[in-house]
Parts: sequence; C-alpha cells; structure tokens
Amino acid sequence: MLANVCEKNYAAEARYTNFYAGGDIAWSVDGERLYCLNGDVVHEVDVETSTITNSFGVNVGSGSTADNNKSSRQNSDTDGIEDTIYCFSLSSEHLVTAHRSGLLRLWQLSTGKMLKLWKAQHKGPVVKIQFSPCGKLICSSGGADSTLRVWDFGNSSCLCALKDFAGPALLLRFHPNVLVRELYAVGADNTVYCWNFETKNLIRKMRGHLSQVTGLSFQTAAADCKQMVSVSRDKVLIVWRLDEQFEAHQLKVLPLYEELEGVTHIANGGQLLVASASGKIQQIDTNTWKIKELLKQMEFEVTRLLHCIQTDQLALVTTEQNILIYNVLTADEAVTGIEAFKQLIGYNDEILDMCFLGDNDRYLAVATNSKHFKLYDTNHNMNCKLIAGHTDTVMTLAASNNLLISAGKDCSLRLWKLSHETDFTLLEVTQQKSCHTATIGCIAFTHHGANGFASVCQDGSMKVWQLSRDQQDRTTYIITLRYAVHAHDKEVNCVCYALNNKIVATASQDKTAKLWSADSNALLGVLRGHTRGVWCVRFSPVDQVVLTSSSDCSLRIWSIANFSCLKRLEQECTILRAEFLDHGKFILSAASDGLLKIWNIKTNTCVQSIDEHSDRVWTLAVSSCTNRYFYTGGADSKLIKFNDVTETTRNQTLDIRQANLEQEQTLQSLLHAQKQLHKAFVLALTLGRPKASYDVISHFVRKRDEAAVQNLVDQLNIDQRVTLLEHVKAWSTNSRHSRVANLILQHLLGKAMLNPLANFYNHGNMIEVLTPYVQRHFKRVTELNRELAFLEFIVKCM
Repeated sequence: MLANVCEKNYAAEARYTNFYAGGDIAWSVDGERLYCLNGDVVHEVDVETSTITNSFGVNVGSGSTADNNKSSRQNSDTDGIEDTIYCFSLSSEHLVTAHRSGLLRLWQLSTGKMLKLWKAQHKGPVVKIQFSPCGKLICSSGGADSTLRVWDFGNSSCLCALKDFAGPALLLRFHPNVLVRELYAVGADNTVYCWNFETKNLIRKMRGHLSQVTGLSFQTAAADCKQMVSVSRDKVLIVWRLDEQFEAHQLKVLPLYEELEGVTHIANGGQLLVASASGKIQQIDTNTWKIKELLKQMEFEVTRLLHCIQTDQLALVTTEQNILIYNVLTADEAVTGIEAFKQLIGYNDEILDMCFLGDNDRYLAVATNSKHFKLYDTNHNMNCKLIAGHTDTVMTLAASNNLLISAGKDCSLRLWKLSHETDFTLLEVTQQKSCHTATIGCIAFTHHGANGFASVCQDGSMKVWQLSRDQQDRTTYIITLRYAVHAHDKEVNCVCYALNNKIVATASQDKTAKLWSADSNALLGVLRGHTRGVWCVRFSPVDQVVLTSSSDCSLRIWSIANFSCLKRLEQECTILRAEFLDHGKFILSAASDGLLKIWNIKTNTCVQSIDEHSDRVWTLAVSSCTNRYFYTGGADSKLIKFNDVTETTRNQTLDIRQANLEQEQTLQSLLHAQKQLHKAFVLALTLGRPKASYDVISHFVRKRDEAAVQNLVDQLNIDQRVTLLEHVKAWSTNSRHSRVANLILQHLLGKAMLNPLANFYNHGNMIEVLTPYVQRHFKRVTELNRELAFLEFIVKCM
C-alpha cells in the first residue's frame, strides 16, 4: 500500500505568472519593488527575484495577501465582484487605486490592508490619479467631467475641484517641493495647465506641443526650481522657464525626430534622459544642450520611462509589458553610459514551446506567442533575457548543449549559440530564410551532439538538415538540406529523433504518426489507430517503443518492430504533449483542460494528477540530466516548475504511520487499563476510531455518570466536535448503539439549536446524522399507532 501511495509524486516548487497587463506602473523609493497594474489587482513585484510578494485588490484571496485583505473585502460593498482598477498611484507609505465602480481605495503598503474607501465624485471613470510629494494629498482626474479633484484623505475631505481646462488629464504632476502648492496637468488640447490648489487659481498655460504630452520633469525639487521639461509624441522636447510672475516661457525647443515617451532629470538636474518609442535613450546636457546617444534603437517598442533616484536606475516599459532595467554609469558626477541590469517579463501571453540548454540544463528558452523569445537563467532567480531576431511569432525551439534553433511564422530557421563572455545571452550564428512555405511547427535536434536536425511545417512537409562547422572558421556553422519529403496530408504537429539518430518520427492532424529513415526519405512504417489528430510523438529512452498523444483523449504505446499498438491510456480530453519520465518508467501527459497526469507504464495506471494550470498546457520541458524536475507552460501564461518529491512524501508517510501506530498502541493501553479515559477519548477522535470513542462513552453510561459525558463533550474544540458528529453518524447505523448516539446528539446539538451563532456543523452532515434518528422514531411512532388502533378495534368489538 505504501508503494502505491508514494510511487511517484511531483509538486509545484515555483510559479511564474503574469503580473503586468499594461497601464500604470510605479517604482518604490528604495528601488527594490515594482508596483504593476494587472486588471483588478496591483501586484508588488520583487525586482531581484521577479516574483510577486504582495497584491492589492478587492478580490485578492490567495497567497500571503489573503489574510491581509480579508477585512478589506468584508468592508467593501462590492465583495466578491470583480472591480477593475483603471489607475493607481504610489507614495512612500500608501497606495491609492481608482476602480470601475467609481470608488477610490487607500491601501497600507506595509500590511496590505485597505484603510479608506470613498466615492470619487467624478462623472465617468477616473483616468489618472497622483499623490502629492508629502503623501497626504491625492489628485484625481475624471474621464467625462474634465475635472480635477484634490483630496485630503486624512481628513476625508475634497479640498477643491478644478475645471478650467480641456480634460481629461492623462498626465498629472505635483510640484516636487512640498512648500510649493502647484499642480500640473496636461489637457486633451496638449496644453500644460498649472494651478495653485490652495487658492484654486489657474496660474499658467503652457502651449507648444502638437501631440500628446507623455512626460514632465522638474530640474530640481527645490522651492525655487525655475525649469521644467516636457516631451511629446510630436518629437519635440520643450524647456520651460517658470518665473515669479506666474508665467511660463519656452526657454528651449529641441527637435529629436523620434516619438518621445518619457523624460527625467539626473545628476542633480545637470543632465536629461529622454526615451523614445523606438527604445532609444538620449542624454542632453542642460547647460550646453548637447545631445548624446546612450542606447541605440532596440527591437522593442517603449511606452514609458521610470527613474529610481536612490539606486540611480532606469526602467523602460515595452508594449509587450516587459520591463528593461538599466544602471546609469557616472564618473565625476557626469553620466558616461548605461548598462543592462535586469529584464522582467510582465506578460507572457500563451507559452507555446520551451527547452533546456547549457550545462546541467541551467538555461530555459521559452517561446511566448511573440517574435521575441525569452532565455531564463534557472540558477539565478530566473534572470531573463529577451532574444530578438525573428520578424514574426516564434512557434518552436530546440536545443542541444549550447546550440539552439528557433523557428515560427516567418518560415525561417535561426541558429543561436550560448555566450558567457560578459553575461549570459544568445548570439545568432546563422539563419536559413524561407526554408518552408508555411509556419514551422516543430524542430528536433539529433542526440549525442548536434550534427543535424529535422523541421516540420503546416503544409505537411518535413525537411532533414545537416549541421556542420566551417573548416576555415570553427565558430561558423553551415546548414545544408539533406532531403525533403511530403510527410503527411495535413499539418504536422511534432517531429523527434530516436536515441540512435537512425529513425525520425512525425505526428500529424491526419490521425497518423509515421516513422522515417533519418539517412534517407524512406518510410519505415505508419502508426494507425487514433481517431483524431496526433499532437505529439516520443521515442522511449530504454525500450523499442514509440509514444503518441492525440485529440481522441488517448495515449498509445507502439512497437517499433511491427508498428502495432501495445498499450492505450485514456484521459478526459485532448492530450497535447507527453514525455517519458524517470528513464522510461513513467509518462507525463499534458491535456487541454490544464491537467497534468503521471502514468505508470508497467501497471497502466495514473499515479498522480496535478491541477495547477487553468487552460491548455502546450509544452513540457523535462530535465534530461536528473529527470528530477520539469517545467510546464500553456495558454494561461503560467510557467511552473515541478520537483520530484517522491522520497520526501514517502518519508512523511512513514513518519505519519509510525506516529499513528504509537497513538494506536497508547489508545489500546488506556482502554485496557480503563485509565485516563478523557485522553483515550481524544485519541479515538484524532485517529478516527468510532468503536473506541463509543466504548469510552458507554463506560460512563453504564455507570450512570451523565456529568462525565457532559464534561467530555464540553472540553472538545470545534474540529473535535465535528469529528464526534461523524462518529455519531457511524453509531446510528446500529440500533444497539442508538441510546449512546442519542445522548451525544443531545449534548452536541443542544447549544447549537438554541444559539444560531454556535451552529458550526455542516448541514449535509446534520442531515445524514439525524436521518437514522428520525427514521427510528418514526418507525416507533408508527408501530405505536398500529397497536393503539388494534386496541381500539378490540374495545369496540367487546
């Protein structure tokens, strides 16, 4: 029995999921955390580990934040209803969120608890919200009423409503000095408005931009700061002079010929950094106005620029919700350049394919429905690098040691080599353009050294390639086509090599899998039997068999010798991927319902079902070095690592059984000696022994010691009372035990019936317990009525 329980067991060790879906994003003052908007939740993300450490939202109910937000949800009038967050703002101690319901919520950062809840009083949604530098005031901008409202949340009051501008304001800034009571907002007419929110007077209108203003930055945080910079998508940077006569003049207008997405002052206001939509970062000296390029144009389109003063770091947010962090390099208080520090993946979309590469499977390459794929360092907090090169979605990846091939919808193959010169990355070695006529769906490397690979396509074709090094330059690789064949009538889903590299297997939507000679295009055999498309095919690492998975909800094991089906394993829905585990002893399958199953090949049984994904699981990556862990990814954007915990589970089971045996022995000794019956009673409840608990109660009933029975029940906690109720249910099935069962029911249910607040029993259990009790008394009353009727008949006959 122990072998069956602990035969093979895997558990989720780490989960990497989406934490940013676009919209507002903020950096903590110390630079250690990022706050990212994701639908109806704001996630707190640790920059070092790329993991979610806390979450703020109405329906946050999992992880460490469940208890923190419990009281908040109870106080909310929208409890249990999704309340999308449109925008948020961050101070050193608080977080404020604006919701679709028109409510503003104030959260404590340290505890995660909601402190205040109030109506925004705007017509339509709140499109922007901003904390003041002191952290005690909040400004909100309405989307339909073109109004700004300044709130003093400490006194629960609205200080003013500002209406003299063309709203809504998509960009809000308080003056960085707490003594200057000025509020800046960018209207829909691309004009920057400035109010004194104490006197409620509009004091400046700064016109000059022709398109949406995307960034404002003040030169210093001093009260006498006279310079402000604005950038816009009209490709122009304007330097404003703020004089004492409450006017603003254009001190400088710099055309930068790029759509600008953000600006910030650094080096005590002596330098400007400007980010363009193409990813270029330019440095501007505020004294000479000379322009220097710090970062050339990237493959990623940028939507905003963040700056952390304390750590002197920059963050670029891309349109694909990736966050690229850079260190600002300085020398003698002058900026000399920037260097990449970390890349955070905020949104993965669907995870289509992944594979291990590098020594000891250290790196994990992941394709995520994008033309850029990701390279994770699994040994260092899942540090990530975005790999650019393809012009369309990357569909498949394959690796062999330090080499990786990627392919997808652009019909091209690209060969990459892992580099460790400065930091881990992939360098493109060579590429093969337009090598297929349709989307390339799968690639497979040869085993024991990458000297070739096979690729399959949606048009039904398969091509086998030779990979060799150039004789002149050993760092250069040459890809040559060995042969091409029209393998299937429909889309080919999968291709793989046998362990000896002599056979190639393909799986297709035409309901078949085929085996081919790797040296020629000769067809060796066809595996027929599936009633729907075949998604995956794999060779066993130890036996002469082939594994296939299909949309007909089955796994099949085929003989290579005669191409017959040896075994068939059934699942509930389409099986998208399957892999051999533990040197061919087990099978890991992934289905379209998100369920993972582990099968014992010898016994044809499912030894474990893992429910961690909520949608289709497209890909599996099993470590070939140890077979002790694997990664899964799918349509729910979750990347999950599973570890083999079989040994741990077996040891825990042995420990639990040993403890139970010791308790059983103690219980039997106490019952035999008729001593410490209270301890024996609690042990019987803990071990789930209805007969032992009945013997203890019967002992006191026979002595007519009802006070002792009452004392036993009163000293039980809620969990023990529920367990005792289960025991009563077992006693009620036997009429000989009904007296004791009725007595315990009286003690258990007496207070619960009188006081509804004390009713802690499950209603289903109550019905099951009371049904035999009611049936017994109903039968007794029925018999009594029958006897009374018989007596009445006798009396009338006399």
